[in-house]
Amino acid sequence: MRVNWGALGVTIGLILVVASIAASGLIAEKSLSRFTAQLTSRLTTLQEQIPIMQGDIERAIIAQGYTFSKVYSEKRTVTLEDLKEGYALANEFTGK
Repeated sequence: MRVNWGALGVTIGLILVVASIAASGLIAEKSLSRFTAQLTSRLTTLQEQIPIMQGDIERAIIAQGYTFSKVYSEKRTVTLEDLKEGYALANEFTGK
């Protein structure tokens, strides 16, 4: 029986290429699933923080709106007391 070494070498080479592609695919799948899990965890954390941030932004808008409108009507500069008064008013509106 005669062996065709060229065909055998090409066959073994193709098998090794297929095995390496399959192994790299499995490694990529593990990395992708780990990345997806981390991203999902961070997204959940951000979704929990959104209402807190919205409340803080609303409070700041009320306080600064009041402060700047008061200062503008009196035609003077903003002071720390004006801001404190604005945040006190915002706290009444937002319930903090």
